[in-house]
Amino acid sequence: MRFAGPILSFLLLPAAGHLQADLGKPYSGGRPVTRDDPNAVRWVASPEYWNRYLIQVWQFQTDAERDLNQYRSVGLGAFHIDRGWKQEDRVAFATKNQLPYYVDHAADKGLLHLTGRTGVNEILRKKELVPRPVSLSDPAVIGELKEHLTNNVSTTKAGPVLAYSFDDEISLGAFNTPAEVDSSPATVEAYRRWLRTKYVSISKLNFTWAADYVSWSEISPLSFEGIRKDHAKPPFSNWRLAPWMDWRAFMDTHFADVLGDLTRFTNELDPRIPAGFVGAQQPSAYGGYDYNKLARNVQFIEAYDIGVTNEILRSFWSWPEKRPRVQTWFSNGDPKLDRWFHWYYLLHGNRGAIAWPDTKGHGPWFGENGIAPFLQENSDALREVQGEVSRSILAPESRFETDAIAVFYSMPSIRASWVTDVIPHGGTWPNRSSSLDNQCQSAGKNRVAWCKLLEDCGYQYNFVSNDQVAAGQLIEDGYRVMILNRALCLSDREMSAIQRFSEAGGTVIADYWCGVLDENGNGREKKSVGLLFGRDGRMDRGYFGGGDQLCELNGEKYKLPYLERLDYENSLLHQGIVMPERVQPAVRIREAGNGRQVYLNLSPLSYFANATRSSKEGETFRKILSDILVPAIGTPTITARASSGNQDFPLIEVIRWNLSDSRQLIGFVLNPTRQGSINSIGEVTANIPTSLRVKALHRHGWENAINLRSGEMLSDGDSLAFDWNPFEPILIECDRFLENR
Repeated sequence: MRFAGPILSFLLLPAAGHLQADLGKPYSGGRPVTRDDPNAVRWVASPEYWNRYLIQVWQFQTDAERDLNQYRSVGLGAFHIDRGWKQEDRVAFATKNQLPYYVDHAADKGLLHLTGRTGVNEILRKKELVPRPVSLSDPAVIGELKEHLTNNVSTTKAGPVLAYSFDDEISLGAFNTPAEVDSSPATVEAYRRWLRTKYVSISKLNFTWAADYVSWSEISPLSFEGIRKDHAKPPFSNWRLAPWMDWRAFMDTHFADVLGDLTRFTNELDPRIPAGFVGAQQPSAYGGYDYNKLARNVQFIEAYDIGVTNEILRSFWSWPEKRPRVQTWFSNGDPKLDRWFHWYYLLHGNRGAIAWPDTKGHGPWFGENGIAPFLQENSDALREVQGEVSRSILAPESRFETDAIAVFYSMPSIRASWVTDVIPHGGTWPNRSSSLDNQCQSAGKNRVAWCKLLEDCGYQYNFVSNDQVAAGQLIEDGYRVMILNRALCLSDREMSAIQRFSEAGGTVIADYWCGVLDENGNGREKKSVGLLFGRDGRMDRGYFGGGDQLCELNGEKYKLPYLERLDYENSLLHQGIVMPERVQPAVRIREAGNGRQVYLNLSPLSYFANATRSSKEGETFRKILSDILVPAIGTPTITARASSGNQDFPLIEVIRWNLSDSRQLIGFVLNPTRQGSINSIGEVTANIPTSLRVKALHRHGWENAINLRSGEMLSDGDSLAFDWNPFEPILIECDRFLENR
């Protein structure tokens, strides 16, 4: 690696108070994506008996009727019913024992989640378009899904049901694995109708696609293989992804619309209880996981926390809706990690967890051999995390407090980024499994890295969809900062809205390749790309270690440790941080009206690793970002410094819950990067001390503070100090300082 020249000097940014006057509105805390969408499914609040964090035991290697006393002895009081039809006895048992449950496979299995029986092997590892064996455009398939829902919901709604899940790990194909479905005639005809609605005239489609169609009936979907060879190298200005991007966007829309139809149908059967699905994947080019669409079409989700799906949903389902979301708890038998898991996700607003009661090497959790020892050790902790603190956090009036920072969620950019990821695979791209994508997807890792950067700097944020940005909600909702994270695709409307935001006093921070493509995945002219940030017009003169390198996170190296998968050989560095664009400075800042536009030619992907976060490189990245954020938004209201001896420990997060107009709950929680998984608790490769000292500073002073876990009243003042076991939280309730930032 080589070192680049000095960074550009930072310009002075306006103070936070000046920004508020320029932007005109105080920060609202964000809004649900469903608020202004008349087509979104209605909000169904969680039932009144789901007013606290609930761990729901999946019925595998256990039986609730047999093991109920064992459940209760370790503080567990909820379970799951599979399907439900003709299980009146189990519903009666749950009702009698006040044992809430969620219903899984309410629409059966094999339709939304393809199995060997329903033809999943017929669609995998193929370059060409194939019909989905069970097409979601087939009225008979939709009818069968609704028949299952009718049978299962009609039975289970008689008891204390928490939510209805249509199915587990649903997908257009198989998880996020590339599967070019669905070329069935009905789906292709629906695609043509969708294109006609989008483009109106075929001449406009021809211009966008560089095509020469005469009629809509000529158009057919395009597999990725049809464009792959033309999109493996720069310049971006020559890229034309539109025919494939439109097909992927349509299939995501089609999938979400089917789920919306099933949600509304389930609400007709039982209007009191939210409906959705479990086993959700991270956003990717394949699978159907566009959360901007899914969040509008379901009322309940369990999403594997890969690519920060949890924070995306927290943002899209923000107050007042707070639609229920849960996590799956795969214990590895480590009681410390289990305690951290539940506290972390409760403090991030999850309403519970689904317990998968099988841990290799530790025997069944329950049964004739008794309760697994690691579970017994945590009985008090499991009761506490499901107790009064969780009632306060999950109360309807409680709000997760964020700073006025918007992080960009752009599905077009995620798709375009995936195209760069698969370059090393060449013609073997259909073999890129979902698990490999989870480990080696640059857009997902970039998104996680930005979240950890902001959290490590002491800030909280909301994800804002590209639709919301285009509609002007950055200004309307009072945001002060916009993060354009790996935002390869920007529409003209989005660029205009972002420009207006910065001219009104906002600070826009973008990382590399921002806006090189439009919303359809077509290359922009160099002049257009430079409009937002005043970048050098020489956009195509080399990336990373050489002229043509576009893949940053190499999936062909998936067996290597994460940092060794990053292809950075011969890349330029700024203070140890990789500069992706070889002709741009590390940081470019320019004034735009009353605000600023900051272009960070620095890749945050290495910051995904806990080792980097704890290194000099991580400290440098935090310093660069804080120097931009503090003038734009002010210093964090509450900061925490954790240390072991003389060594700082950066993996601590400050979480703020507004309980009322006058009181606030502050949580300090261990915040490692976790490589999420669909079948384990996930990899946490961090050196975590067993004991730390925490000093917590409040910009306005701590007043009437109480340690909720010990009951100790704390002295008023600017700072508090604690001894901290990092696998458990520090929870403080205090007076809330009212301010509009």
